[in-house]
Amino acid sequence: MTPFMEKIMKKTERINDMLIFLNNKKSFNLSDLMERYSISKSTALRDVQSLEQIGMPIYSELGRNGKYEILDSSILSPIFFTVDEMYALYFCLLTLNGYKTKPFEIENIVLENKFSNILPENVRNNILIMNQVLSLEVTNHSNFSPYLKEILQGIFTEKVYRLTYLKKERNKQLIAQFIRIQSKFGQWYAKIFNFTTEKIQILRCDKILSVIEINDFKSKKLEELLNYIGDFHKEHDAINFTIIVNKEGKDFFTKENYPSMKIHNDNENFLITGYFNKGEEDFIANYFLKFGQSIISISPVMLKKLIYDKAKFIEEHLNSL
Repeated sequence: MTPFMEKIMKKTERINDMLIFLNNKKSFNLSDLMERYSISKSTALRDVQSLEQIGMPIYSELGRNGKYEILDSSILSPIFFTVDEMYALYFCLLTLNGYKTKPFEIENIVLENKFSNILPENVRNNILIMNQVLSLEVTNHSNFSPYLKEILQGIFTEKVYRLTYLKKERNKQLIAQFIRIQSKFGQWYAKIFNFTTEKIQILRCDKILSVIEINDFKSKKLEELLNYIGDFHKEHDAINFTIIVNKEGKDFFTKENYPSMKIHNDNENFLITGYFNKGEEDFIANYFLKFGQSIISISPVMLKKLIYDKAKFIEEHLNSL
C-alpha cells in the first residue's frame, strides 16, 4: 500500500472513530479531537468538515477553543454494515414506496440519497438492478396523512394534544394522547386515549385536521396505556357472532380481518367468531357482504338481516341507475 493510501485509510478510520466518540455528546472542542487523535489544529478542522459532509448536524461557536455544538437531532448510529446488510436495508426502503405518506417523509428521501452515496460501486449497481427487477405487493395508501411524524413523536414523548378531526363531514375536537400508529388495508390508523370519555378509540390519520400540543395537561405513562389497550374495544353490550365460510371465505379473511375476529378450522370449512359493538352495525354488514357466496351460515339472525338489508339497498341502487 502506498503512503498516500495509508494516509487515506488512517483518516477514514479516524472519522469512523470520531462518530463513535461524539455520539450522544452535545458539544466538543477542537482540542478534544487534537488530543485524542494526536492531530494538528488544521487537520482537526478538516475532519470537522468531513463530519459535516457525511451529515453530522454541528455548528461552531466563536471562541479561542474552537467549540462546536451538536444538534439534538444528531442521534448517529456508529454501526458498520456488511454487503448483505446493505441489501437488506435498501430492501426495507423499497417497501416504503407504496405509502403516500410516511412518519419521516423528508428524512426517508435524505436517507436513501445518503445510503446510495456511500455504497461501493458494485453494490450500488446491484441495488439499481434490484430496484428494476424487484416488485413488492404493498397495499396502496392513497390518502394523505400530514401528521404521522407528530403522532409518532407524541407517542415517544407521552404528550397530550387537542385534536381536530373529520367525522361524518363534521369537525370534531377532543383532548387525547397517542398510543399506537398502524398501517392496515391502505390506511394509517392511530389509537388514542380520549381524556373526555376516558376510553381508547381509533382515528383514521387522514381524518386528523390539526394536532396542537397542550403543555399544562397531565399525560399518562405509555406503558400503562399499552397494558390497557388489549381489552379496550369490546363493550358490555357487544354482540357476538359466528359465521361459517368455505375456503374462498377463509382466503378473504386472511387478507382482511380485525382484532375483534378469529378464524378456526371446522372440518372442511372455517369458523369466524368475533363481536361488534352497537353503532358498528353498518361496518360489520359491509365487511361480511364482501364474502358473497363463500358464506355458509350466519349467527345471530339479526346479523344475517343486517347483511341482507345492505345487499338489498345495493340492489335497489343499481336498479335505479
